Amino acid sequence: MGKVNKITILTILFCSSLVTSAQEIIHHDDVNTWFTILNRLSLNSKWSVSNELHERTGAFLDEHGTFLWRPSVDYHLNKNIEFSVGYSYINNKPNDPNPSPKIGAIENNMWEQVLLKHDIGKVFFQHRLRQEHRWFDKVGVDAERSYYKTGTDYANRFRYRITISTPIKTFENGKELFFNGFDELWLPQTDGLALKSLSRNWLYLGFGYKFNSKTNLQIGYMNQWDAIGNNIYISTPILQTTFVRNFDL
Repeated sequence: MGKVNKITILTILFCSSLVTSAQEIIHHDDVNTWFTILNRLSLNSKWSVSNELHERTGAFLDEHGTFLWRPSVDYHLNKNIEFSVGYSYINNKPNDPNPSPKIGAIENNMWEQVLLKHDIGKVFFQHRLRQEHRWFDKVGVDAERSYYKTGTDYANRFRYRITISTPIKTFENGKELFFNGFDELWLPQTDGLALKSLSRNWLYLGFGYKFNSKTNLQIGYMNQWDAIGNNIYISTPILQTTFVRNFDL
C-alpha cells in the first residue's frame, strides 16, 4: 500500500472518530432540505471560474435557513493539484435545532483553497483544504429577549474535506451511475491561525447520475453535527440535492 493510500485511510478514520467520541449527542428528528447548483467555466487548460448557489431550508421545506453565493477563480497546476481564491455571501437565519438567535445575519468571507486529487483503482479521492477570513453580524439580546444586531465581528476558520467517488454502473450510451461521499471538518482559529476545537462536522453519502462529462445530478443524506458546548453536539439529518453543470469557453 502506497504512502498516499495510507494517509487517506488514516484521514478517514480520524474524521469519523472526532464526533463519535463526543460525550453527548442531541438528535433532531426533522429533516432539513438543501439544494445546490455548481457551475464551472473553463477558460483554458490552466484557468477557470466557478460558482456555487445554495438554498437551505429546515423542517423539510418549511423554514428558510440559508442562502449562499460563492464565486471563485481557479488555477490548475496539473490534473491533480488546483488552487482557488474566492468570496462567499451568506444570508443565514438559524432554524431548528440550532439554538442560535432566530434573527437573520449576514456573513461575507474571503477564502483560499487547495484541491489535491488522486485515485486507487476506480476509487477517486479529493482532499480540499480551505482557509476562510470571515466578517459576520454580531447579535445581542435585550431585557425583553428580543434579538438585534450589534455590529460586525471577524474570525478565521479552517475547513478540511475528503471526498470519495466511484462509478457503480456505466451504460452503453456513456451515462453513469456513481457513488459520492465526503466528510468535512470545521475548525475555528485564533487570531494567530492556531486551530481550536471542532465546531462542525459533515458526513455525506449519496448517489449521482452523470448525463455526460460536464453534467450530473446528485442526491444523498448528510448528517451535520454542531458543537453547542463542551463535548455536546446537535445532530441534524439533511436531504441534499446537487446539480452540476460545467462549460468550456
